This record gives sequence, structure tokens and C-alpha cells, in this order.
Amino acid sequence: MPKNVLNLAHRGASARAPENSAAAFRLAMDLGANGVELDIHETADGRFIVHHDADIHGIEIARARLADLPPPSRGALPVPECVEILDILADRGRAAVFVEIKGMRSWPDLRAILDPYRERLRLRVMSFDLEIMERIAADPGGHVLGVIAREPGPDPVALLDQFGASLLSLRQDAVTPALADLLHAAGRELHAWTVNDRARMRELADMKVDGLISDRPDIVKAVLLD
Repeated sequence: MPKNVLNLAHRGASARAPENSAAAFRLAMDLGANGVELDIHETADGRFIVHHDADIHGIEIARARLADLPPPSRGALPVPECVEILDILADRGRAAVFVEIKGMRSWPDLRAILDPYRERLRLRVMSFDLEIMERIAADPGGHVLGVIAREPGPDPVALLDQFGASLLSLRQDAVTPALADLLHAAGRELHAWTVNDRARMRELADMKVDGLISDRPDIVKAVLLD
């Protein structure tokens, strides 16, 4: 892509299709995204599903078997498993996939699912939850790690160093040129979420952020081609 900025579809093309659905990820790639961000939870029976919230219609994912979870919305397909979405994306080429872990009991079990896709996709494993990041960082198995945050904190490089992480995924209004320069000087990446305003997309691209995470990958593509 021009300016070397990744066009990352937030939960797929979630402005035009149900978020974290197979349809949203297919549409994202059709609209010109070269990567996606998706959310992972582990069910009570050890299945990894793609869904944002910790519950579906009041049923807590971590305490329910996959077979007992309802579809996320009326008339929708069942909530997809991680492997289903990864297969869809791998069939489209070597897309960047930001795997945000929302809930997880077993990193070794999730790592075993992700490992076969390391050559087919540009996987990045990350979380807001620093306890989850500690568990992953103890044995990353060669996966590239990232930290998600709303604010960069007093020393973002030290934060990344704590987990051996290569990138910071930061709320877009907390991104500044000085922060981008700091992280790039340290050999780290900076990605901004969730960016749906054209003018802000241009500003962030001019700051040389490494990725724009957006509900509208079609608009990101148009901005980056402008």
C-alpha cells in the first residue's frame, strides 16, 4: 500500500457487515484491506471463537460450551470459530491478522491453533490485558506480540520491552508525531484504532503510523491512494 501503512479492518468491514462475522472479513478483503483485527474468547470446552464481548445475550462465553452459545444476533449464523476466520483470510493471501485476545485460559492451546498459520498469514498476537500478555510472553513460541492501550503511558518502549512486544496498538486520539518518532527510533511499530474519519486518517498516515485500524477499509484505501 502507498505510504507503507497497513489497512486493517476493525472486526472486519464492520460498518457494512456484522462485526467479527465471516461476511465482515470477506468483505474487508474485497474492499481493499490488507489486514484485519479480530477478537478471541475461549469457551468452557476449550474452543476459540471470534467475538468481542465476554457474553452473548447474557451467556458468559468462558462458562459456556460452544454448542450452547446462541448466534450473536437474530437470524445470524453461529458465532465463528477462530480457525474458520483464519482459513478465510489465508485463502485471500498473506494478510496481516491482529489477534486480540479478550479471554483465554490456555495460551498453549491457542498457540497450537495459530501455529499452522504463521507461514500463511502475518499474525500479531496482542491484548489489553497485561496478565494475559505476561502469560504469552513467558513462552511466545515465535509469535510476534503487541500491546493494546488507550494511552501510551510514561514510557511506551519500556511497556513493550516488558513483554518482548514489537508493536503498540493505540487509541487513535492518543497518537502524536512525537510518539510515532519515539517508537520508530526504537524499532517498534505504532498502529492506531479505531479511525473512521478521513481527515484523521490522513493525519495519521502523515505521522507514518504503521497501520490504520478502521471499520471502513474502503475509505482507508481511498485515503492511502490519494
